[in-house]
Amino acid sequence: MAMPYPLQGQIYLIKALRNLGDTKKRPAVVVSINLRNELSQTVLVVPFTSAIDGGATPTRILLPAGEGGLDTDSLATCDNILAVRKAYLDQGPYGSISPRSLQRVQQGIQIAIGIYPVGAIMAP
Repeated sequence: MAMPYPLQGQIYLIKALRNLGDTKKRPAVVVSINLRNELSQTVLVVPFTSAIDGGATPTRILLPAGEGGLDTDSLATCDNILAVRKAYLDQGPYGSISPRSLQRVQQGIQIAIGIYPVGAIMAP
């Protein structure tokens, strides 16, 4: 039986958020905790980009095609965490990322907001 709310680590396609300058739908991973996801009107997500030319950085985590249902190698843009109304979760979930990948994304968020030292990054 499917859960009636998004779960942490699941990937959804989110609608284009034009007010934030985004012009296309894109996949995003839910990073907020499940209790919040159940009770709140919004979920916290980290969007993905398939523009991987710059490569991974401490706040841009590379996930391979296939993980969580991703079509292509993608960067989780942990420096671009968003609160998105559940109504903007357009399609999904496509799947879930691994616990290890979720941990890497969470560390990328912590680095982006300054509570995790860059020198202590875990290897992929």
